[in-house]
Amino acid sequence: NPFDWKRAFPHVFAEGGFDAVIGNPPYIRQELLGDDKRYYQNTYEVFTGTADIYSYFIEKGVRLLAPGGQFSYIVANKWMRANYGFKLREWLKNRCIEEITDFDDLPVFTGATTYPLILRVSNREPHNRPWVTTVKTLEFPSLQEYVDQNGSIADQTRFEDGGWSLAGIETQRLMEKIRQNSIPLGEYVKGKIYRGVLTGLNEAFVIDQTTRDRLIAEDLKSVELIKPCLLGKDIKRYGIDYQNLYMIFTKRGTKIKEYPAIHNYLLKFKEKLMPRPKDWKGKEWKGRKPGPYQWFETQDPVAYYKEFEKPKIIWGNLAQKPKFAMDTDGYYINAPGVIIPVEDYYLLGIMNSSLFYTFISEVAAGRRGGFFEYKPIYVSQMPIHQINIKDPKEVE
Repeated sequence: NPFDWKRAFPHVFAEGGFDAVIGNPPYIRQELLGDDKRYYQNTYEVFTGTADIYSYFIEKGVRLLAPGGQFSYIVANKWMRANYGFKLREWLKNRCIEEITDFDDLPVFTGATTYPLILRVSNREPHNRPWVTTVKTLEFPSLQEYVDQNGSIADQTRFEDGGWSLAGIETQRLMEKIRQNSIPLGEYVKGKIYRGVLTGLNEAFVIDQTTRDRLIAEDLKSVELIKPCLLGKDIKRYGIDYQNLYMIFTKRGTKIKEYPAIHNYLLKFKEKLMPRPKDWKGKEWKGRKPGPYQWFETQDPVAYYKEFEKPKIIWGNLAQKPKFAMDTDGYYINAPGVIIPVEDYYLLGIMNSSLFYTFISEVAAGRRGGFFEYKPIYVSQMPIHQINIKDPKEVE
């Protein structure tokens, strides 16, 4: 039984609504919403199946305003760039956004990593010129003074559907200039951007040189399933620091009994490898998430696994500066690392450039310590100017 605001505050809504709505809504991940999702889907325009509950609190709060009223929440900033925030961004873009103050990875709340942001919206016609600030330090006597001195006006109409950047108008114009006569990287590589292998339990599937040699000594056929493997931290800018790690790649349909040494090795982890039954009602499952895979198989199907054996551009998920490398040795990449199966050194150079860093720092989600997420959703947006590689003038 949702709370009935109009019935509880008839005198307020007789005047059109609240003059001010402020708060710090709860952060509840979508996995914990359960059957309530149907209510949110039927009630809120900003609904997506993967959104945190604070997205719906934002819509509800703005809708409770009287004409001219002011709304302000402190919420996590992920909605500005995450996939699940697309509908919320679309909805807010048509509202009168007055201020956005982003604290990025600063520890605003002691003991919690929340990446907070203050959003202020008024219930009037949009003027499309919000005051935006990225806070760089918590050492200030007055937040209002800091915002006044360090913020700038942005053009709300230039906020991109793929994610919002809190850049001033000049930076927004620069970003538009970068996009001119270019196509998104995702289009440039024809959509061939693939995540590394998600095993579901690296403890079992990622092994060292000694374990690899022992398994092959026990059964020579084991070599068919053991692949040289890179973790994200092994990938450097234009280079690879291979740590002699290997992946037991038991893809869907693997006949495990044909590989007795690997079968016996994985049996030690069987309890942790079991997929949780969909109808399981207990509190804590010791194995992996539900899915149509056998206990000895990697969690994701990885139907594109042959791409790992081709020359490819590779990178890890988190980095302070671009760290892209070319792999011509057929390494398998562990998720959340990413690959593009092309031997394109022109593209590799752009991805490692300061220009790429400027772009990614505006569109990607930031993390503590100056790190950015180099997820496909962000990297694929990078504008790439197409050239004729056979034309020396264009290559120069």
